[in-house]
Amino acid sequence: MERTQWNQFVLEHGPRSGRFLQSWEWGEFQTAVGRDVRREELYRDGTCVGIAQWLDRSLPGWGRYSFCPKGPIVSLPGEMVFSGDKKMFLRIEPSDSRSVAGARKTIDVSPAHTRITDVSMEEEDLLAAMHSKTRYNIRVAQKHGVKVQIESSDFESVWSLFEQTSSRGAFRLHGRTYYHRMLESLRTKTCRAFLATAYQENHLLAANIMVDFGDTRTYLHGASSNQYRNFMGPYLLHWELMRDAKERGFQFYDWWGVAPQNAPEDHPWVGISRFKRGFSGVEYASPGTYDLVLKPHAYSLYQLGRSLIRMVHHYG
Repeated sequence: MERTQWNQFVLEHGPRSGRFLQSWEWGEFQTAVGRDVRREELYRDGTCVGIAQWLDRSLPGWGRYSFCPKGPIVSLPGEMVFSGDKKMFLRIEPSDSRSVAGARKTIDVSPAHTRITDVSMEEEDLLAAMHSKTRYNIRVAQKHGVKVQIESSDFESVWSLFEQTSSRGAFRLHGRTYYHRMLESLRTKTCRAFLATAYQENHLLAANIMVDFGDTRTYLHGASSNQYRNFMGPYLLHWELMRDAKERGFQFYDWWGVAPQNAPEDHPWVGISRFKRGFSGVEYASPGTYDLVLKPHAYSLYQLGRSLIRMVHHYG
């Protein structure tokens, strides 16, 4: 299957959130950062009924496994048998819970819960559906003269802001090269990654890495300054990104991860989820991340080893 057909299948049958991870272009980006990418197609009676873009990974001392972020993608409900030759397990993130029969739940890699805003609504309706505090903070940013740049080339300044945000414990970063290569590789109209920034005079207040694919703009990563928080830069940045998405013909704005509605107050995403829920939207849940075990004995030993390592880190 060639690129256009592959992407069309992803757009027609992929999950509501995270389809871009199975796009052909995302696979090319993963190859560019040194990952082993393998594309698999499943046919029945000459018709393609499933695809999977696998990232083949090594576990030093244990063997290999394959990870299919936000996939496999199938056009028919139920179980599909994909290849796992010589792999210890297949790590999957299907959108249908019927696809995880016999699989073992593991720690979620991609967000299982997210919030999606329909930006095809009129701007007045989008604003009216927000929490009053969110609307107020947008006006505060505008009053302070915060300026938003939808496509920024200032990667060096933005990278230092991401490091600053990560040090606060907000999220775990990939290496600098990973994000730089993402922005360099994903420049196509089909799947596009870009930086967006918010400044007040010469002060960088906030920065986002966004991904456009199909009818959806996804907020992949965000960072904000420890200083000048009273300027409310992140609020205006997202509002302008939503307005821009609407103008460009996108229908959805995916906030890419919130804590479950019943999450305890100590959940690491409670704060950022409160921010995201200030904007209008509908919440979606997927089954999450599962392991299809192909070598049970080796997998049990691997899981035991992981538990011991986590225990040492926790008490060390």
